[in-house]
Amino acid sequence: MKKLVIVLALSLAFSALPSSADAQDAPAWPSVTDFAAPGPFAVHRETNVGPNAAYDIVRPMRLGEEGRRHPIVSWNNGTLYQINRYQDLLDHWASHGFVVMGAHTNRTAGGAVHEAAIDWLVAENARAGSAYFGVLDLTKIGASGHSQGGGATITAGANVPGPSGIVTTLPLMPISSFERPHLAQHAASMLIVSATDDERANRVADQALADVTTELVDAQFVGVHEDAMNPGIHGATVAWLRYQLMGDLDAKAQFYPAETCGLCSHGDWARLRRSNSPT
Repeated sequence: MKKLVIVLALSLAFSALPSSADAQDAPAWPSVTDFAAPGPFAVHRETNVGPNAAYDIVRPMRLGEEGRRHPIVSWNNGTLYQINRYQDLLDHWASHGFVVMGAHTNRTAGGAVHEAAIDWLVAENARAGSAYFGVLDLTKIGASGHSQGGGATITAGANVPGPSGIVTTLPLMPISSFERPHLAQHAASMLIVSATDDERANRVADQALADVTTELVDAQFVGVHEDAMNPGIHGATVAWLRYQLMGDLDAKAQFYPAETCGLCSHGDWARLRRSNSPT
């Protein structure tokens, strides 16, 4: 009987995973011409959910329309900032179709806070009766965070403390200390957003260029460490998520090629550096 229960539980979990046929039949995401503008989805916020009711979720109001499966983005706060400080940024991502789950804590060092959020959403995707049942794309998972949360994002992208399915990361002005070894172990693509007046984040960006062996873009914003809250980064960050998690080639053109990319001539960005670029 025990063996039968395990088999049934596994069957339910895998039945909620997208098949190759699902991926081929899924409708395209709405096209976007201005990545800095709100996306086409009305946004819904849930508070005090997830493990220990210690997370918020920002997501499209209506999930799974036309058979879509929504990519996941896990968020971690900086040391001095609560999640409400990042509300505009997370809302912006959700308006483009992402299910964003952010922790309340601002003690995010290490990858465990990210992993707990992702594990919870994966379980909800498999749980009949959940608002997320069968509507999440478990092959398209991103992680992002600011400051200490940016360092935690680097660690999570290296599958520390354990695998979480992350395929792209977006550290914003990260502070990295013990995370330095995790740069070389990073298993996901990465857009690292540094700032012209943020020596610590620029140091991490230099380290990333030296150590990371996956696709890497360092985009340096004209600003300071706190500019993770600046609306000026909305367009670039959502373009990266759309490129990496939705296959949006117009979004990719914000970063490539080096001669003509959208951010290359944008006054808010001082430089773009790349490593291990795709062909």
